[in-house]
Amino acid sequence: MISVAGVKFQLPTALPPYSIYSSIFPLRRGRGLTGLKNLGNTCYMNSILQCLSNTPQLTEYCLSDKYKNYISRSNKTNGQVIEEVAALIKELWNGQYKCVASRDLRSVVGQYQNIFRGVDQQDSHEFLTILMDWLHSDLQTLDVSRMRETIGAAEQAWLDFTKAKESIILHLFYGQMKSTVKCVTCNKESATYECFSNLSLELPPNANECQLNQCMDMYFSGERIQGWNCPNCKTKRAAIKKLDISKLPPVLVVHLKRFYADTSNTGSYAKKQNFLSFPLQNLEMSPYIARAESRAAKPKTYQLYAVSNHYGTMEGGHYTAFCKSPNYGRWYKFDDQVVSTLDTSNVISSAAYILFYTWLPPDTHARCFDDV
Repeated sequence: MISVAGVKFQLPTALPPYSIYSSIFPLRRGRGLTGLKNLGNTCYMNSILQCLSNTPQLTEYCLSDKYKNYISRSNKTNGQVIEEVAALIKELWNGQYKCVASRDLRSVVGQYQNIFRGVDQQDSHEFLTILMDWLHSDLQTLDVSRMRETIGAAEQAWLDFTKAKESIILHLFYGQMKSTVKCVTCNKESATYECFSNLSLELPPNANECQLNQCMDMYFSGERIQGWNCPNCKTKRAAIKKLDISKLPPVLVVHLKRFYADTSNTGSYAKKQNFLSFPLQNLEMSPYIARAESRAAKPKTYQLYAVSNHYGTMEGGHYTAFCKSPNYGRWYKFDDQVVSTLDTSNVISSAAYILFYTWLPPDTHARCFDDV
């Protein structure tokens, strides 16, 4: 059994494949396989929403109305974003429609962020990052106050970020990064901590084909910096700056930096079309965990369950989603209003833009109890 944001998730040894939501809605053919209409430019939004809809713990949190007990009305979005996301997820999972429109959600996000209001194409990664922040803020009501003098630097940084109020979004999607700077002269180290909702990885330069572990290695390999004010040497020194993960989230979102500033054309962006090979199962993250934390935590291996894809260029692109249905245990392609089966061999492509991994079992049966 695990506990996520006040909800206990019972992990049974075996369950029928359709049991995840059967206690909430009776089984209907096509539940979770509803498409989303393109409202002129909303394929970027549709792609992300389908990936989130296929995150079982978040979806059941919405279907069971558990989220209603934790809505915050004191933040910028006043709880409106989670209400619209939950309403849309319910439509996607009631099994009655071939496709639905996200007009109400689009209206709300456009109200709080102007770039999502017009008809221009937007970046699905930017939308996801902002949406995660809004959803966390809308549900940030769980009191997790601790005695500050009894916790370490990592926990202190986590508490400062959450302001002692956490949410299911934080517990599912947010991790913590440790940034260590080490003086090359005296070996003095200084560490800081920062929370993240996704990892943004560079693609290897001059490589038409690459692997996800290459991107991970580049990100966590460390870099030499100049002019660091060493607190021990009392002067500017060369140093090594290295990132490590101090806290892994149950759902790990990996963003691939395909878009970059085109120096040959001022003010424009180009796209890297690298074919990236990534594991569908058993993504191993233990090599990237900070040493102190790795000794205390059990290693976690992640399974892929969703991909946000981008086709084309910055000027003329299109987003789709590949998702492994928690209800049917197979992959589907979500192309706006059209949903079709997808062979597993076609999940990996050069269009992959955002990868969704989880270490939570796909057949988790969620039972809501009183808060712990």
